[in-house]
Order: sequence, then C-alpha cells, then structure tokens
Amino acid sequence: MQQLIIIGSGMSAMKVVDEVLKINPLEYQITIIGEESVLPYNRIMLSPVLAGEKTFDDIKTHDLRYFEQNNINFKPGCLVVEVDKNKQQVVLSNDEVLTYDKLVFCTGSRPFILPLPGKDLKGVVSFRDIFDVEYMQNNADKIKSATVIGTGLLGLEAANGLNELGVKTTVIGNMGWIMDRQLDRSSGNLLQKVLEEKGIEFKLNADTKAIIGTDKVEGLEFASGEILPADMLVMSVGIIPEDSLAKEIGLDTDRGIVVDDTMATSQKGIYSVGECIKHRGLTYGLVAPLFEQARVCAEQLCGSNEHLYTGSDISTKLKISGVDVFSAGDFSNETDEIMCSKDHALGTRKRLSIRDNKLVGAVLFGDSTDGLFYFDLIKKQTDIADIRKTLLFGDINIDESSAGAGGVEKMSDDEQVCGCMGVTKGDIKNAIAEGCETFEDMQEKTGCGTGCGGCVSVAQQIYGFVVGSEIEIKESLCSCTSKSTAEVKDFVRNLDEVQTIDEVRKSLDFNSSCEKCGAAINYYLYSQFNEKYIHNAKERPHNEMMHANKQKDGTYSIVPQMQGGLTTPAELKALADIAIKFDVPTVKVTGGQRIDLLGIPKENLTAMWSDITAAGMSSGYAYGKSTRTCKSCVGATHCMMGTQDSMGLSVKMEDAVWSHFMPHKFKMGVSGCPRNCAEATIKDFGIICTEKGYEVHVAGACGIRTKACLKDRFFENEADVVEYLKAFVQLYRMEANYLERVMHFEERVGLDYITSQLDSPEKIKEWADKLPKTTKNPWEVVDHKSLVSA
Repeated sequence: MQQLIIIGSGMSAMKVVDEVLKINPLEYQITIIGEESVLPYNRIMLSPVLAGEKTFDDIKTHDLRYFEQNNINFKPGCLVVEVDKNKQQVVLSNDEVLTYDKLVFCTGSRPFILPLPGKDLKGVVSFRDIFDVEYMQNNADKIKSATVIGTGLLGLEAANGLNELGVKTTVIGNMGWIMDRQLDRSSGNLLQKVLEEKGIEFKLNADTKAIIGTDKVEGLEFASGEILPADMLVMSVGIIPEDSLAKEIGLDTDRGIVVDDTMATSQKGIYSVGECIKHRGLTYGLVAPLFEQARVCAEQLCGSNEHLYTGSDISTKLKISGVDVFSAGDFSNETDEIMCSKDHALGTRKRLSIRDNKLVGAVLFGDSTDGLFYFDLIKKQTDIADIRKTLLFGDINIDESSAGAGGVEKMSDDEQVCGCMGVTKGDIKNAIAEGCETFEDMQEKTGCGTGCGGCVSVAQQIYGFVVGSEIEIKESLCSCTSKSTAEVKDFVRNLDEVQTIDEVRKSLDFNSSCEKCGAAINYYLYSQFNEKYIHNAKERPHNEMMHANKQKDGTYSIVPQMQGGLTTPAELKALADIAIKFDVPTVKVTGGQRIDLLGIPKENLTAMWSDITAAGMSSGYAYGKSTRTCKSCVGATHCMMGTQDSMGLSVKMEDAVWSHFMPHKFKMGVSGCPRNCAEATIKDFGIICTEKGYEVHVAGACGIRTKACLKDRFFENEADVVEYLKAFVQLYRMEANYLERVMHFEERVGLDYITSQLDSPEKIKEWADKLPKTTKNPWEVVDHKSLVSA
C-alpha cells in the first residue's frame, strides 16, 4: 500500500481524503498532519459558535471514529518542518520522519494583519480559527467595546458574534459601503441597516492610523485625529496563502503554490489544494472552488483523469443575520444598463446589470430564490432579448406544478447548489439514490445547507423535484433523533403514566443520547407529571444539578431569593456574615434586585447552602430555566407618583409561580405607575399600575435582543392579576418548546391564540388550577454530597 501524506487538516485537506476514500479506499495508507490540536471542523460555522448558537462539537466534520474506521494516521498539533524531495520524506516538529509516495500541500492561508503601530498589542486578534473564537468568548465579559476592521463576510460575522455576546461592537471600513466586493452600494446599505438594528455600529470611509494602548488595546486612532475607544480589535481584512514551506523546498510559488489543471505542483508526486495555491493566476477563498480542486486532486492521486480543474465560476450565496444575499458577475461598471426592483414591505431588492443584451451581474437582497437562474444566464452569456421584459421576475417560464419557482429541473447535475460545502445538484440526486429517505438524511450525507443556510430553499426544491413530491422540512430536536422538538413534546404530553427519559428515547427510536435531548425530555416529563416525576439529575444542565451557577474559573455563584427586591437587615447581616465566613471574593447586586455571592469553590457549596437556609432564605433559582425574579419599584407605599402597592404585588406574583421550572427563564416586573421605573414592559410578564388598576404586558425581553411587551389586558384588582399570571405561566409551561422564551413562544403561536385560551374567567381559572403548588426550597431537599462530588 502506498503512503499518502497530507499537510493540513482543514476543509480542503479533508475533502481530498474523503474523495480518495470514495474512489479507492485501499489505494493509500493516509497520514494527515494538522497544525491545529483539534479535530477537523467547518470554519464556515465559526460565527454561530462565537455567538453561542453552536458548540465546537456541532461543527466538527470528522470524529476519531472516522480516522479509526479508515485506518488513517491523524497527527494533530504537529508541523512539517522539512521536506526531502529526493528521499520523499517529511520531518515533523516532534522529530518524527515519515516517507511518502504522494504528498499534498493543504496549508491554507494566514490572516493578513495590517502593519499598523500597535498591531502586536494584547487584544488584537484575527477571526480565522476556533482558537480566535475561544479567545473572544473568554474575554467578552471583560471588555466594554470591540472594533472589527473589515467589512467583508468574515468581518461582519465576527461583529455579529461579538454583538450576540453582548459586546458593543463597531465595524471599521475604508470603503463607502459594506461587502463592497459582493454587493452594490444600495444593497450594502440595506444590509448595514439590518445589522445596525441589531446594535452593531459602523464607521466607513475611515483611514485607520494606529492602534492605541500600552500593554493592551485601548482604542483606534484615525487619520482625521479622531480616537475610538476599544478593548479588543478584530482584524479581518484578507488572507495570505501559506506557501512558506513550499517556497523553502523549491516549489514554484507566486503568492501561492503554483499548480496546473491537475493540481500538481512543479515537483512530481507533490500536489496542492486550497487557499494556499495559485491556479491560472487566481487564488480562491471560497469553499466550493476548493472542493472542486480536491476532487480533481483525488482523481489524480488514484490514477483517474476524469476531470481537470480549469477554474471556478464564482457566485456568492449567503445568509447574514437571517438575510438571504446573492451576488454574481460584474456589477461595478457604471456604463452598464441597470434593472432594479425593491419591495419595502418584504425587505427585498434585486439589481441586474446588462451589457450588450447579456446579463453580466446580479445582486439579490432578502430573497435569493432566482439566484441560480441569473447565475446560469451570466455563465452562458445568454442573449436576453426575448426575456428582457420579464427578466426582473426571474424564471417565469416553468411549470409551477413541478419543482417550484426557480426551475430546478433545468439545472445540470454539475451545477452547484451549496457554495459553503461544494454540493451540486448531482450530489443531491446521488444521495437520494443511495437511500436518503428524508431531506434531513440528504443534508447529513452531503452537508448541503449546513453552512450559512442560504441554499436550503433551492435544495428543498431539488429534493422535492427528484422524489416527485413536496416535502415538509422539520428541524430535529438534536442529532440523536429525527423527531422534532414538537413531536417529542407531544409524545410526552400524551403519556398517561410517568416514564423515564430513557424509556421516552426508546419509544421514539432515538439512536443516541446527549445533554440537549436529556434536558428537554426531563423538562417535558416534569411539567407533565409535576411531583410524580423525579428529576433525573444526570440529564439536567450542570447548573440546575448543582443549584448554583458555574463561573468561567470553575467556581460557583449563589443567589438567594429576594422577592420584589425586598430584604431585611437580618438577612443582609446573615449574608454578610456568611460571605466573611467563607471568604467570598465578590458580592454583587444583580439587575433583578438580588444579591449574588460569586467565587464559591464547589467544596463550600454544601456548608453555605446550610447556613443560608438556616438564616431563613431560599433559592433564587438564578441557575434554572424557571421563575427568576419580579423586579419592582417602591410604588404607592413610598413614591409620590405611585398609584398601587407594586412591592406587595410583586411578592404575591413571585409566591404564585416561584420555583416552577419552565421552558426558559421567566422574568417579571411591576411598575407602580406608567413612568415604568421597574422596566416592566421588557419582561416576560409585566404589570403597569394605574389609578384604576393593572395593565398586563407580556412577551417582552431585554438581552441580546430587546423587545417591548405586547399589551394584553387590564384587571382592577391584584387577585385577578395573580390568577391570570398562574394561568399564563401554566399555558406557557405546557405549550412552549423547551428553551423557547416567552417572546419566541408568542411569535410562534401569536398573541391572539394566547388570548383565545385565556379569554374568560372560567378558562383562566381552569389553566390556573392546573399549575401545581410551588415546591420546596431545593437547598433543603437536595442531596448535597452527591452534587458536590459531581
């Protein structure tokens, strides 16, 4: 068996391996040498990891089982420091010497760092790998503001991720609009507006002069003399092909490793693929061309000459902050004829550039359904004279009963569908022919639609066209099952007797188990059977299991309950004594008007729980998907503006729903007058007191996304408010999906539906009576020894 060594473990390297194994799995003993000390992963998905929407495990492309099953030697955290072309050997950074028959350079690229004064300060980072992401996440809570230099896709993704972490973020660019290489000015301005609405700020046409700081970043100085304070700077201004090793051993390089149409370098037996190459004068930074190169390289390695790589036609199909964006061709020539349409209601825009009766450029914003149709016209240089009048409407000459808008039945099999993963229409057809019975099966097999998600609608059309029927797409609860969240919830809701989590998994044919499905099923069983169901501690999130919030340094925090923000001198003294006794390093007043004791070692939790309980205080459930707190102002008791007893009502509201686990955290507020000092209108459930009674507001939020409450109804007395709160909470507990905040629940089902379920005193009482009594303080009943040893 021949020896194949691949330098690099990125996406292009692993695609070469996948293709070689597909063609002839017995051709080579494969060795992969990866500079990064982690398993291969999808770099396109770094942004959702940064934002906390995905974990590293979610974006891994190949696990250890893959290497074991295919007898691949995987050497992570290793560098090739020398290549002897005559002996056909490589020397690794650990002094190991390996012999090869064929060698493939997949060394990728490195980020370009602007040569600004201060570029070496602490806090200057790039956005290229998982370690950059971890650095930003680990430091997000230490910084007040961040700047991102670069208005391309990666820069915007970095900014969006930091913004989702709650960091005030400003994007810096030296052009007049964002994504200027992919979008025309108007479309770029539309995208900027979408991002600004999320809280991201922009400074364009800016000439950065220097990075300010002594040991770490403190700000940016511009040529105008303006200074912008910042605690972190992310550089995302381009890449440099990593060809240093190739250059050192004498391969032809030209700002990249020079390759021919077979992906061969200037040295026989050595190939190269990816961002490190220069092919016909071009270097590609998108995944799709890299995957085309990988297929050609694998065929050459296995003695096949079925395909040559002659370059790639490039289109950009992305989803940025939920907005579909597509661009292709040249749209920068000011002498071209322009066709343009815009729908303000739908937030869509379409701009077509025409030259000599041919479509030469297209930019679509908000709806990219017609992207493939326009891209085909651009590639084939089709004369549009006959369709000019209807061109802005897309491909209208199709049979709507077949594949739907876009005419996917006309696409050739080698036409690309997924730019992130390099999936063609033919790949989708082959996956179906090989037994993929659902759209989700096809996604898992090909990776189509698992990147930015911008291709999903077209992929669904192709799937439906091939199988001959429309498909209903559902998102599974987790990778352990094909069942959706709603299906799992409905199954539990229809149970007559208590089951264990494993019994539910078995009944629904789960293929594995994970924390995500364990926590969800655990919640559904608890909310269905209440005190009859015993929580499975091992299946609960760690913080709920410990009844304390774990901090980044491994210590914990405890938040006792303080109803309505009220406490007593005795409670304050007790907490102070306990904090001194256990040497608590940080004591903080929270935004929910409670006291947080931070920095507690795990071994001190049991004793502190005991002392706090002895002082008469209960758990504040700050760690749980449950009722958190009811924030209140002092109301009519003390304030001259107060109209009602907001403090008293807030205590009654907490008493009514305290300790109940819910789909997500549940926050309340009571403001004693319409001045709203307690910010009740950005809570899950809020009350505005008036002279005549109580306005109920629901489904608000203030966090990564701020949403004002919807005014629900009006009650004249406190008892009706509390009764309605209990009914509302029970409806939410039973019908919302696990991890679905109240605002998302309302957006899914609608306020009209919620109102219809609670539109009479009888219905309100019926739902309220189903809410179980509040449970005991978990600090009194928990098995402390088992938790502390967890």
